[in-house]
Amino acid sequence: MTEHKKINKFKYTIIILISLFSLGSLFSEEAMDWLGSYSSRELEGAIDRDNTLNKIYYYWQIQSLKRAVSPRYIRLIDIDNYVVNYTLLNKGIFFTYNGLRNEQVEVCGNFSNWHCTPMQRNRYGIYYAVIPPVFKDKDDKERNVFEYKFRVDGIFEYDPANPEKTEDGEGSFYSIYTLPGKDFEKQLTYRIIDSELDNDLDFKMVEFRIYVPEANTIALVGDFNQWNPEHDYLVKEPTGLFVLKKKLKPGEYLYNFIIDGQTSLDTFNSETRYRVETDDLCSYLRISYGRENRIVADK
Repeated sequence: MTEHKKINKFKYTIIILISLFSLGSLFSEEAMDWLGSYSSRELEGAIDRDNTLNKIYYYWQIQSLKRAVSPRYIRLIDIDNYVVNYTLLNKGIFFTYNGLRNEQVEVCGNFSNWHCTPMQRNRYGIYYAVIPPVFKDKDDKERNVFEYKFRVDGIFEYDPANPEKTEDGEGSFYSIYTLPGKDFEKQLTYRIIDSELDNDLDFKMVEFRIYVPEANTIALVGDFNQWNPEHDYLVKEPTGLFVLKKKLKPGEYLYNFIIDGQTSLDTFNSETRYRVETDDLCSYLRISYGRENRIVADK
């Protein structure tokens, strides 16, 4: 059996399993909104959008969409994404365009440095794409405001389904979408940042991150600061995410967080070790020397 046939067989097996899993909800009232009309009530925005952040959509729902909708953050059971990235749940910004009479539609924006991403077409002529919800500007800062246009058969135009737009300086408009909330922040851990502007061969910039919105203060303790909770405090962002950037030499480290006086592991860092001196379980961090072996533990 060829590799292509194996992938197709695996893909169809996953589709069958997902279909069986969702069969119970297939004929629910909200599911019938998809089968009998152009979209579910949630995707149309009839229900509070904050409640849709935890909603999971299925491939058959996207294929049943008969009208373009304004962009929004969704979580999608995506078989194609699993075959490529081994991740079944595809989370991102959902863009759509009504292109029944068009041959090719792409979405282009500041999230991709204005490189255009081809959109898929469903059976009703609705083009769609799920764009990752995280992107950074030239200063390496995370952005949640998406400026974008569609390129429709080679011609740029703003999103007719999205009333939010701003002038592009060339007599037309950019469409604007602002991400209202990000559930992925709850699953963040440390990451290694490679910065061309701050290239130090002896040190690596490590960004420690933990989502604890109810906490008041969080300190970082570890081998690198003699386990002193007074040395490194994380900064709390409005989203409830605590962040600290710290330069460390390549090597192996143990660390923990002190959250309002209580010691805690780095929740989503699966690597742990016991600290010999105290026999306490700690989170483990390894920093390599080369760019090709850098660790980016971004969930």
